Amino acid sequence: MRKITHVVMHTAAAERNGRAVDQSAATIRAFHVRAVKDGGRGWSDIGYHWVVRMNGTVEAGRAERQTGAGVEGFNATTVHVCCSGHGDLVRWWPAQWAAAVTLVCDIVDRYDLVDEVLANPMRVLGHSEVDELPAGLYRGPRPIRKTCPGEKIDMSEFRRAVVAELRRREG
Repeated sequence: MRKITHVVMHTAAAERNGRAVDQSAATIRAFHVRAVKDGGRGWSDIGYHWVVRMNGTVEAGRAERQTGAGVEGFNATTVHVCCSGHGDLVRWWPAQWAAAVTLVCDIVDRYDLVDEVLANPMRVLGHSEVDELPAGLYRGPRPIRKTCPGEKIDMSEFRRAVVAELRRREG
């Protein structure tokens, strides 16, 4: 099993005519594996391990045992969660928010990170926040020129929700 230290949150940044669009893991996967010359990324698989749809449905992406492709220079020790829609246009839908919190808590529990997240909630990061990590943790290009998971997503609020759920689970 890979050594996981962080969970990174993303948005699909999917929109049509200025409105957020719900995309499935299959749709995102098709874009990620499509050749660059055809408008895709040219990757071997979807970059994310999980996709949370607007209605709260959680869909599997790349297997967690495989290194993701969510943040260049910060993939080896991370699990990547993508919320469908577009975080620069709208907040995550209530069911999506709740499902993402539950999913992140499940990931944190699965990798025995509960104590670490309770002590340092920044173990759960938005893609754009990775830039703030020390050079020893993040080896990618700086600065990250993305708003991912989006300007409408308050990662501090999301982390508070994750911590509250982890504490609730501890009883």
